[in-house]
Amino acid sequence: MDFLPGAHMDSTVLHRYEGNPVISIDDVKPTAEGMQVVGIFNCGGVLRNGRVYLVCRTAERMISQEEDKLIVPFWDRNGFSSLSFDRDDSHLDLSDSRLVRDRRSGKVVALTSFSSFRLAISDDGYHFQVADTPCILPDPVTEAWGMEDPRVTELEGKYYLTYSSVSRDGVGVSLAVTDDFKTYASLGMILPPTNKDTVLFPERIDGRYYLLHRPSPSGDIGSSDIWLADSVDLVHWGNHRHLCSSREGNSWEWGKIGAGTPPIHIPEGWLLLYHGVDMQERYAMGALLLDGKDPSVILSRSVKPVMLPEMPYEKSGFFSETVFPCTAILSGDKVIVFYGAADNSICRVDITLDGLLV
Repeated sequence: MDFLPGAHMDSTVLHRYEGNPVISIDDVKPTAEGMQVVGIFNCGGVLRNGRVYLVCRTAERMISQEEDKLIVPFWDRNGFSSLSFDRDDSHLDLSDSRLVRDRRSGKVVALTSFSSFRLAISDDGYHFQVADTPCILPDPVTEAWGMEDPRVTELEGKYYLTYSSVSRDGVGVSLAVTDDFKTYASLGMILPPTNKDTVLFPERIDGRYYLLHRPSPSGDIGSSDIWLADSVDLVHWGNHRHLCSSREGNSWEWGKIGAGTPPIHIPEGWLLLYHGVDMQERYAMGALLLDGKDPSVILSRSVKPVMLPEMPYEKSGFFSETVFPCTAILSGDKVIVFYGAADNSICRVDITLDGLLV
């Protein structure tokens, strides 16, 4: 069993919905007065009672009345607060649209937008109704800079959310659970900084829970790769082992890789769609096939990307040249994937399993 080794799959294998994006900025109301929605993108989701439920990352920024000022939001115990920066401050590096960096220390001192989660529901998988308010409120300490990139896994009758908790102290992975997508219980931070791109497996394997995660080592040793861990209670994780490396050379996954969608159990094993980043910071989608009984064993890996940013809505946005898969729903002989496009909108692509696996 192997993956089709083509970088540009034809429409019989990979079919983008002609009406993309399925959710855009115009579908989202600002959380508070003075805020502006700048993106709704990476989303975790499931099929529940015949309806698609997506928990979407929504990015908002402060509306500034002064062109020479950059106003950035953060969350504290009173709700939204803000910081102001002079755009002509020579000590600031604003070259990355997402960050405010201090040139002297090289450290990120703020994010230009604040991300939280909105629930979107659809009866047909193409037309979504987005809630007017966030479905979960951030923690004022561990999520003061936002909540990002949720994934949703149905596991033993409940829906678990893994996501990035962002603050000045770092980016860690938190876990929340819901029965009905109306009320959510936080289970706290399960992986400390720096870590993200965490997905839960949808069933136990030999009595243990499994997840994939992406720690980011500092210094000259190691790289941002996919790791595997297991647990007996979903909260305490151990037995961490390296699973899959980024590739050297001028590769589509040279810079870093990370789990995208929660694994899908198919007859051939566990199918994982993931993202890789090249030297130009272009985000593309690849695929892994893991052993069904031992997910530490890689059976196959796509040599070339399954999907590259090619459409205008993928090539230009808040962070351009990006396709970022977070939701995969198995439907007969195809996988329905919802992905973030250019950190701006949410799109749909259908992938035929027989075409992906050869």
